[in-house]
Amino acid sequence: MTARERRESYHREHDFQTRTGKAFMPYALYHDAVTSLITVILIVGLAIIWHSGFGPVPHDATEGRAGGFLGPAYENQADPGTESYDPRPEWYFFFLFQLLRIFSNPNLILFGTIIIPTILMVLMVAWPFIDRSPERRVSRRPAAMVLGVATPIVLLWLTWQGSKAPSIGAASNHPGASAFANSLPCGTCHTLADAGTGGQVGPNLDNAKPNYNTALDFITNGKGGMPSFKAQGLTDNQLKCMAGYVSTWAGAKGQTKGPNAASAAATYPASCTAAGPEYAGAS
Repeated sequence: MTARERRESYHREHDFQTRTGKAFMPYALYHDAVTSLITVILIVGLAIIWHSGFGPVPHDATEGRAGGFLGPAYENQADPGTESYDPRPEWYFFFLFQLLRIFSNPNLILFGTIIIPTILMVLMVAWPFIDRSPERRVSRRPAAMVLGVATPIVLLWLTWQGSKAPSIGAASNHPGASAFANSLPCGTCHTLADAGTGGQVGPNLDNAKPNYNTALDFITNGKGGMPSFKAQGLTDNQLKCMAGYVSTWAGAKGQTKGPNAASAAATYPASCTAAGPEYAGAS
């Protein structure tokens, strides 16, 4: 379309809107006022419903005050000494939470949580200036439609995955758990519920459920991106302790051992006792 054709099209549209359209004052102003009033009424109504469900004020100032289905009035006073708190963002930040889990490597955290979202937001704002086509038919605007459809799908998927992230708590007192989570630490790369770790770099051990020989081979010799812990100075007992711990408690349900626990029965937990106090379960 030439510049003259665009100018003539604009004038035709302008004339049509002048004859048939509605003025900003008072129509648009009236619609905005009604919408704002409905929003305020909704917020006030939810606040009243929330307040009406409050329980009695507790005598202990550190205890929380119960509420209705919209949530408590306030929760228990935070305990700075707790080791089992699992920090999670509000639901509307779950997509960033999932990006943080995907880019868990310290060198990629800035890229995953700031650079990527910023690029997406800038692209969405700039798209009307990039795509100047006057075409309105969906079939004639494939790039705009792909961007418009893919963005919410990706955000919803990241939000869903972030909401399902495994809970991270304190390591158990089982032999090998403290060393797995703190000394080596394997938890920066692997998820293992019994150790209270949620690393996303390597395989999720609760899903992989390796047997003793497989775990010992990987821990001793390394493979792929995993280093050899024998080359890093771990003794035979420490290597056997880690392999026994992983194969015993990967995929465990509470205090019920994992499906491959029997494969480590000959060496675990005796190897942990021989490996030293931290491997044996002492804090």
